[in-house]
Amino acid sequence: MQPIVFSVLLLFSAAVVFPAQKQELSDVEAVRLAEAFVAQNGYTDWRADKGKLAHETIEWTSNIDDMLKQRHDTLARKAYGIVHGRKGGAPGWTVVFRYSHPASKQERRIGRAVTMNLDGSGLRVEHVDFILKYVERKL
Repeated sequence: MQPIVFSVLLLFSAAVVFPAQKQELSDVEAVRLAEAFVAQNGYTDWRADKGKLAHETIEWTSNIDDMLKQRHDTLARKAYGIVHGRKGGAPGWTVVFRYSHPASKQERRIGRAVTMNLDGSGLRVEHVDFILKYVERKL
């Protein structure tokens, strides 16, 4: 076997046996990722990217245009705060957003949360509201 071919095969097999470790995001990186995620999914006043939509666990409509109409401009573009960890104590990040147009005193006390794994994978908008007083660090 040619030495160069052997070297390439050896490197490839090492990559398969020892996959790259996913790196933990900093809190700043987690916030930036969550802000981009809510924008691309149509929750802010910006236009959604229909090619990159993520569905919530509970969606009241299967029609994408209706779903985006319901989501549009419901959340602020900028995150309100961050919590280290996910629902149920799982490792990860919880980035919290205020509602864009709170209609009541109660809505000014709650928001929505984007959760993700420590490495930024598994992003999702949690279906239940997040009580703002439980934010660990305001931004």
